[in-house]
Amino acid sequence: MFFRKMTNREKVSAEKAAGQAFTFYVLALGGHALYSFIQGDRPPATFVILMAGLLVFFAADWLFNKRHP
Repeated sequence: MFFRKMTNREKVSAEKAAGQAFTFYVLALGGHALYSFIQGDRPPATFVILMAGLLVFFAADWLFNKRHP
């Protein structure tokens, strides 16, 4: 994937896989953060990781869209 030029089909597949992986991590970390919060752990480390990841994702998405309209 990183060592040769990807075809359009491979790019589409990689974008779909990245979207599904992103959704899985959001749900998994969000579920664990909610469970930890209910158990009394304040603030749950998974919630901090989840929010940092979302911040990085949306900031990078905004920057990439701004560079290439």
